[in-house]
Amino acid sequence: MTEFAHVVPGEALKQKLHRPSVKVHVNARITDEQIRDILLGAEEEGVPVEVTRSGELNPLVLAHEASEASVLGVGVGVSLDFVVITTEKLPESRPYIARFLNAGEASDRALGANAARIVKRLPLHVN
Repeated sequence: MTEFAHVVPGEALKQKLHRPSVKVHVNARITDEQIRDILLGAEEEGVPVEVTRSGELNPLVLAHEASEASVLGVGVGVSLDFVVITTEKLPESRPYIARFLNAGEASDRALGANAARIVKRLPLHVN
């Protein structure tokens, strides 16, 4: 099984300066298994991801904070059965993509791949 980096919350600025990656901010109640396919989808596109756990429940807030913490400007927020993907240029209330979490393995992988494809400026997967 693939190992994913977990970042301590106070280290976001340090990480932004060191490793270009899509940041994934996840509510602490979401398990690694629930986000596994999302992370694998991004990895399959060749874009690294870094996961940070948070007590925040709002996936819009999580995604927006993740995009601001990412040197690539793309962030993913996962909470309350939702996955939200956004960029640092979009307002918090208007994410790029919002879908249900765990709607299916292919759907979750496509979400991760699409976060990576936004970085790479490639057409997105439709699911």
